[in-house]
Amino acid sequence: MADARWNEHRRANGAETDLEGLYDLIADVRTIGDHWPLVADRSGRLYGFVNYYRASHSFPGLEIGFRIFSPEDRGKGFMTEAVGLFVAYLFAAEQIERVQALAHPENVGSRRVLERCGFSFEGILRRAHFNRGEYTDLAMYSILRADARPLEELLVAVDG
Repeated sequence: MADARWNEHRRANGAETDLEGLYDLIADVRTIGDHWPLVADRSGRLYGFVNYYRASHSFPGLEIGFRIFSPEDRGKGFMTEAVGLFVAYLFAAEQIERVQALAHPENVGSRRVLERCGFSFEGILRRAHFNRGEYTDLAMYSILRADARPLEELLVAVDG
């Protein structure tokens, strides 16, 4: 199935290399699915995404990741609102007690988003991520169900 989709995509888009074809498949937001909710305004303008996945096989918590696509859209509160709503939704929809997130220690914007959404800094995971040819540290954040704002409360604030 994946091979057929790959070949169909390459034929339809005239991809010069497998790498270009792979990038096109990964970047096609129309096929991302439920695990990559998009962040958009009421007019439908896309700003970024928030995703989640099981954090570990050893506990039932979830981990989130997020990204604003365009640098000019960063620092305007879009992701803070989206992450806050998304975390509240996860606690309302899932039987979990914890949501965690990782950020590069120098990524001040992502760290501020997490802190504004009620996440607590837990510490640094040393040399935990391989990126651009080198190991880097990651800052670990988490929020517990008891510390999160209820979804109903946040939805009233958004609609009001």
